[in-house]
Amino acid sequence: MKHEADDNEVIARIIGGDKEACTPLVQRYQQKIFQTCIGFLHDEDEAQDLTQEVLIKICRSLGQFKEQSAFSTWIYRITINMAINRVRKLKIKSLFKPIDDNTKVLSYSSAEQSDGRLMRLEQKQMIQKALGKLTSTQRKAFVLSYYRDLSNKEVGEIMNLSVGAIESLIYRARLRLQEVLKNN
Repeated sequence: MKHEADDNEVIARIIGGDKEACTPLVQRYQQKIFQTCIGFLHDEDEAQDLTQEVLIKICRSLGQFKEQSAFSTWIYRITINMAINRVRKLKIKSLFKPIDDNTKVLSYSSAEQSDGRLMRLEQKQMIQKALGKLTSTQRKAFVLSYYRDLSNKEVGEIMNLSVGAIESLIYRARLRLQEVLKNN
C-alpha cells in the first residue's frame, strides 16, 4: 500500500531526528482521527482538542511503533484509547456541572434557527446517551464500523478480535441502540 510505504519513510526520518517530517503524517491522518474522536465525543470542540492531543502523542511515540500491524491500525488504537479516556473524564466532569447549562442553545438569533438547532442537539444527545448504554467493546466496534466506515476485518485488526466477534459486537450494539432509542 502506497501510504504505508510513505508512512514508514516518514517514521524513519522522524526517529532519525527530523521533527518537521511529522507534518505529512498529520495532514494524512488528521481528518480520520477527528472523525473517530467525534464518533466517541459527539462534540466538535472536544473532538478537535482530542485530535490535536492524539497527533502530538503519535508524533512523540513513533519510536514505539513496532510495525507488527499497519501504521493506521496503530493510530486507531491510540485514538480509541484516548477517546475512551476523554469520555470517562467528561462523564466525571458532567456529574459536577450545573443542571441549567443550556444558555448556549438559547442564544441563537431567530426562533426557527433555535428550534432546528435545539432538535439537532437533542438528537445528538439521544444518540450519545444511547451509545453510552453500550459496553465499551460494543461502542468501539460500532464507532469504527459506522463512524469510520471500516470493514469488520479492519475493526477486528484494530481491536485484536476475530471478524465473527466483531460482527457479533456490532449486531448486539445495533439491537441495544434500537432498544434505547425506541424507549426515548
